Amino acid sequence: MRILYVCTANISRSPYAQVRTSELFEGQLQAASAGIPGTTGRRMDPAMEAQLPFEDDEALNHRSRVLSAEILDASDLILTMEFAHHMRILDAWPDSAHKVFGLRQFVDGIPSGGLPSGPEESIRRAADLVTANSMMLDIEDPYGRGQRAARDCAGRLDRLILGLGVGLGCQPVPED
Repeated sequence: MRILYVCTANISRSPYAQVRTSELFEGQLQAASAGIPGTTGRRMDPAMEAQLPFEDDEALNHRSRVLSAEILDASDLILTMEFAHHMRILDAWPDSAHKVFGLRQFVDGIPSGGLPSGPEESIRRAADLVTANSMMLDIEDPYGRGQRAARDCAGRLDRLILGLGVGLGCQPVPED
C-alpha cells in the first residue's frame, strides 16, 4: 500500500511519519510525504530529525515538496496531520475524497481485528468505520517550538504509525 502523509510545509510531521513508516514496516508499506500549501527544497526540521531512533538516509536526503495531483494519484491512502490539510485537499482535488483521512481519524477507526487485506478494501472498510474528521484530532505542529514539542509529536506519531501498520495487517520490523 502506498501511503502519503501531508502536513503544512513537509519539513516536520509528514517527513517524520514517512521515515518511521519505512523503518517500522520496511518492505510492507510504501510511504511518501508532501506539504499543503508546502514549500519546495527544504530539509527536514532538525528538531524532528533528532527524534528519529536511527540516522537515516531517507531523512538526511529529504527535501520538501508541494502536494500535487500527480502525488495524490500515486497514493492509495492520504493521511493528513490537521483537519485544515484535509479540507484543502478536498477543495483542490475533490476526486481524491475517497482516500483522504486525518491520520488520527483513520487509526482511531481501525477495528481491533484490523482491516481487510488489500489497499482498496481496507480503505473502503475504514471509510465506513471512521468518525468525522475535526480539529480535535489534529497532530500539533512542533516546528519552532523546541525539543520537547518535537519529542511529544514524535511519540504521538510513532504510536499512530504503529497502530496504522498493524491495523493494515503488517508486522513491525524489530528495532535494535
